[in-house]
Amino acid sequence: MMDIIYKGKKPELDLPYFGRQSRFFEFFEQCITPYLNKYGKYGETNSGSVSNAYRFAKLGYKTIINDAGEYSNTIAKAVLTTDKPKSTATLSPSWLNLYSNSYAKRAAVFAGVIDLYGYNASIPQELSLELEKKIIFYQKHLNKIKKQNVKGYKIYNDDLFNYLKKLQKDGEKLDVMFMDFAWPWRDGTKTEEYESSANTFSTVFGGKSLNVEIWDKNTVLPHVLQAVKLAKNISRYVFLSNQSSNFPTPEILEVFLLSHGIKYQERHTMLTNATNEDNLLKADFFREYLYIIKGDID
Repeated sequence: MMDIIYKGKKPELDLPYFGRQSRFFEFFEQCITPYLNKYGKYGETNSGSVSNAYRFAKLGYKTIINDAGEYSNTIAKAVLTTDKPKSTATLSPSWLNLYSNSYAKRAAVFAGVIDLYGYNASIPQELSLELEKKIIFYQKHLNKIKKQNVKGYKIYNDDLFNYLKKLQKDGEKLDVMFMDFAWPWRDGTKTEEYESSANTFSTVFGGKSLNVEIWDKNTVLPHVLQAVKLAKNISRYVFLSNQSSNFPTPEILEVFLLSHGIKYQERHTMLTNATNEDNLLKADFFREYLYIIKGDID
């Protein structure tokens, strides 16, 4: 067990996203190293800003990325593939057509909007000079990252449970599956800051409308249990992350998992400065909990 104090650092792949794991890099790397085979497979259930996945891909691991959210998927494709978007019908508002022909441009639009208007922003009808500058800034950043020629092993844009079932159907066997969800706030309410990245942005570039469920106190525990059980079928180890600012508390989560046959092998904790992480000013510090759960494969 380790208990470390870290100040959050900006990741190399640095785009605005609520809940990005910049605080986690050094801590997680220390915890994960003993469990990852050289050139082994590292996967994530929800990749968020892709910052963590990019780091492990750059370290040489076969990195499997997933997120139902369009923003996260465009980031992953922008920096970890050579893919180009399929042509779309004329977009509305019309200024979006200027940015639809590459994943870097699309991701830069989302990043610029969040940076300028906040986590729960929507696409403005007019492209202001200030937003245009933000988009140019993030596009340059993504292109700089892309030049390092780091590749992802597989990239999915799917519902959490469908994704885990697909990996099992495809016969994938991972060393580590990292799981960090849009946990409810400590009072049990939904973390609404994920609404834009999960749902609002899904149709911006002609995609299908999503109805990604953001969990609350009444739904989080059974969903976590289902996800952990599915992940155990495909991974040697499951790394489950939660924070002291969220529900459930460690006591509630641990008792729930144990009562349903899920025993963790190790629990690591980390105290970190919250100011650089979410900018919500709800707390100065919070504690990260990382549970290491043995999977059902050798």
